[in-house]
Amino acid sequence: MSARLSGRQSPAPEEQSAQQQEVPSLGKIAPEYKPDPNHARRESVKMRDTRLQSNPEHPLEQIEAEKMKK
Repeated sequence: MSARLSGRQSPAPEEQSAQQQEVPSLGKIAPEYKPDPNHARRESVKMRDTRLQSNPEHPLEQIEAEKMKK
């Protein structure tokens, strides 16, 4: 099977470089770029008290309710 545009076809597995054959995101992160191990815990504690309203009131809802009272 040949591609219409041969430059866009992947090379055969035996011709691929080691980088092409490795699993994506193998976890080779340089130590200086690794995240702080306690970062997730700190952010979780910080967000624990933050509550989102499940159904916030629309800005015009109160105005419309007052119109209906009259």
